[in-house]
Amino acid sequence: MTINEQNQSLQCPVCKDPMAFQIAKGRKSGKPFLMVKCLRDGRHFRGFVGDQVYVRKLLELLERGNDSETVMKSEENALVTEK
Repeated sequence: MTINEQNQSLQCPVCKDPMAFQIAKGRKSGKPFLMVKCLRDGRHFRGFVGDQVYVRKLLELLERGNDSETVMKSEENALVTEK
């Protein structure tokens, strides 16, 4: 998964355009979040994943450059990779 990559299977509930994933930072806390937003207009829809364990592990995987692996969420809120 790359940051700002279009996701054709996830559509904006307002305009039906593809959504994108992006790393965001909390204004006050400075903590990282995973943001899902509408590519046409971010005001249509913006959602945030704030589970810090999940987001930090996702960032670690992205820093390592595991492009060939699919990132999946397990039942324990930890990241699992699948080849």
